Amino acid sequence: MQFSVGCEYAVHGLLYLAMQPENEVVLVTDIARAQNLPVSYLAKVFQLLAKSGLVKSFRGARGGYMLAQPPEAITLHDITQAIEGASPLYSPLSNRRDCTLETECLIRETFLRAERAMNRELEKVSLREMTEQAGRLKDRMKWLQTPENRTVHK
Repeated sequence: MQFSVGCEYAVHGLLYLAMQPENEVVLVTDIARAQNLPVSYLAKVFQLLAKSGLVKSFRGARGGYMLAQPPEAITLHDITQAIEGASPLYSPLSNRRDCTLETECLIRETFLRAERAMNRELEKVSLREMTEQAGRLKDRMKWLQTPENRTVHK
């Protein structure tokens, strides 16, 4: 199983927002420039994040994005769900086959247990924890350093 590039962009984009001063509105172009990402793709990712309630979007001259919740309230699970959706990792073909095992199916149950375990792990890590680690390692994470030509709107 592999998460999409959009999911990685979302995690890093939210991390970037969380490391800005509280309640600061940042343009998606600034986030994209700092991370050397395509603006159009990142804009679509941020639309999904806004739709899921993880960020607030603001239109117009003072437009941009800011976190909609405190960083400690946003988990990796929340971010992955916003981008990847809630579809299961494994969907049995039993509806296309003559199989009625359902909960007795070892394959299905194993994948479900694995998915639940992964979700529990993703729920343990908050955006606050990620920002604390990133703060300690910022010199090695060049994309988190604010470029001089960045335009930030409050």
